[in-house]
Amino acid sequence: MRNLTLNGSRAAVLLAATLLTSGCVNVASLDCDDIADQAKQISANQPIQIRNITGSQEISRGENDARCTAQAELSDGRSTTLYLRAYDDNGNTMVAYQEEAFQ
Repeated sequence: MRNLTLNGSRAAVLLAATLLTSGCVNVASLDCDDIADQAKQISANQPIQIRNITGSQEISRGENDARCTAQAELSDGRSTTLYLRAYDDNGNTMVAYQEEAFQ
């Protein structure tokens, strides 16, 4: 599991990822709302938390990788677009979020 938060001079850039540990969770079983909910849970342990996520939309999906965007309200008072991702990492389903598009 990897958790990381980077702070820039004007705005924080969020990056966090975590392993989903419940048994049968795979990328195909997650929609954008599920991924957004997981991102919000991940952020609870970060210096800047996601307070609210709305308007999640899928931007791409493959068998082992789903990507979405959503609008988020953060604990530092900012509103931002988040890029959300669920992906397979050697048989483990990971969920990640950040403020810049995933490469």
